[in-house]
Amino acid sequence: MVHALEDIHRLLRPDGSLIDIHPMPMEEPIELLQDGSVVFSEPPPDQDDDWEDYRKTEAALTNVIARRLYMLEGSRDFRFSMYSSSVAELNDFIADANAYWDCPKDPGVVARSEDFYARVDEIMQVAGEGTEIANREPARVSRLRALK
Repeated sequence: MVHALEDIHRLLRPDGSLIDIHPMPMEEPIELLQDGSVVFSEPPPDQDDDWEDYRKTEAALTNVIARRLYMLEGSRDFRFSMYSSSVAELNDFIADANAYWDCPKDPGVVARSEDFYARVDEIMQVAGEGTEIANREPARVSRLRALK
């Protein structure tokens, strides 16, 4: 990651800026909403799989700022919210989003995830029509100005 930030620095104009957006390592529950009310809320079992990568991203940004390649002009945390009308729709979205992710998944985590989403699907069936899944991902957006 540091190497990529160094390459971007080399390509930017002297007063150029880099906008970085990346997920943050925070536990967020999957929620089932029925008429705006939460009927189920629980974090999925596979949520912390990528946290080490997120920490490496933060460390790389800290590195290039400390080396004065960039100056942090501003940063803000936000929640990226996705809503699905079914578990199948959510799983299709997740599969598309992770299409190029080549890290193997722990079989135990995969099994727990399948059980979790089967339970979410059952709860949706009981809750009835109009129930939707809210999946929120914490993220950070930062603006960095190139120095030197």
